Amino acid sequence: MGILNEKDFIEKIKSLSELSFKPGERSDISKLDSHDNRYIESGDFCANLHIHTEFSDGKMTIPELIEKTEEIPNMLVAITDHDTIEGCKIAKQLCPDNINMVLGVEISTVAINFPKQPKPMPVHLLVYGINPYDEKLNEFLDTKRNLKLKLAKETITKLNKTLPEYNFTLEEAAKCHPMIEKGQDEVAHPLKKYTSGKILLDYYFPNADFSYEKPIYKYKYLFSNPEPYHINYKYALEMYTGVKLPLIPQEIENKINTAREIYLSAHPSIGKMLEPFSSFEDTVKFVSTLQSGVMSIAHPARNRAYTSEFYTYLFNNFKNSGGEKAMFYEKYYQSYEGRYFQEWCPIINAAAENFNLFATGGLDSHGLSITSRCPHY
Repeated sequence: MGILNEKDFIEKIKSLSELSFKPGERSDISKLDSHDNRYIESGDFCANLHIHTEFSDGKMTIPELIEKTEEIPNMLVAITDHDTIEGCKIAKQLCPDNINMVLGVEISTVAINFPKQPKPMPVHLLVYGINPYDEKLNEFLDTKRNLKLKLAKETITKLNKTLPEYNFTLEEAAKCHPMIEKGQDEVAHPLKKYTSGKILLDYYFPNADFSYEKPIYKYKYLFSNPEPYHINYKYALEMYTGVKLPLIPQEIENKINTAREIYLSAHPSIGKMLEPFSSFEDTVKFVSTLQSGVMSIAHPARNRAYTSEFYTYLFNNFKNSGGEKAMFYEKYYQSYEGRYFQEWCPIINAAAENFNLFATGGLDSHGLSITSRCPHY
């Protein structure tokens, strides 16, 4: 079939079941890629609608994605790079007729309009069946990326002016969050990882033979703990080095907090949307005006609810802003880590059913495989 248009994609999704999106059963819900591949072997697994390539924070080239898709009969894949459709343009040219592919994008948005919301919340919007040569869509994405990259550079400059001893760079920040160097997704979140890691590594191991991001990737699960990020980084650093470290001194805490004040100024707040960012409702409205493209809420359980009614607010705003184009939610997301996310799924599903949303799913693949998420380690 080759590239699926919007209409064919919708009909295809309606025919898929939960097993269509699952490569297997997971042996440990806290560990990514711990599934046993039973549904790959049985032939039930036939769709991964959340794949990142080298054009955002993935590893695969477009030819590699095509090659991997050809290896699984009747497989449907979607390109969903963050805030860019450059890979989709190449896929449009190269995709053969013997595979099923849908062109898409994962747009980073920020929600600030929900009732009694305590802080801004990132919401990722998946759009499927796009036209990668749509001028309106290209201009929207290009403008946001350029503004966000400019903001990231300005924030690095502020950090270095206030904390010159660390010589922060955008290139170094990209080691834990490669999209910051491309103007994709967020600014504050990757700089939280970067500044916390660099300041603590410099204090505890000034002559370390490894860079700050290594403990982050190797012990990713530690960062789901509710403690402040830099405390979890210290735990990860202890595990990575095998050394029990002394308490963080107040002087270093102060530097971490100083950095925090700077990078948080590069993020929207309740009642204040910054120009480089896209509000959730405005983005959904914008996509609904495109000639081609239907929308799905990505990994909804990652939007940590501040109330049990949160998902009703989310889906209500989604439908009100997007109308008929707001059709789906990622019910069968296969890369949640830990019991917290699993416990929220029934609440999410019940809310989605009230708004007649259809289910999509995927593995959020970032590596050289379309049957796993492929973490760095």
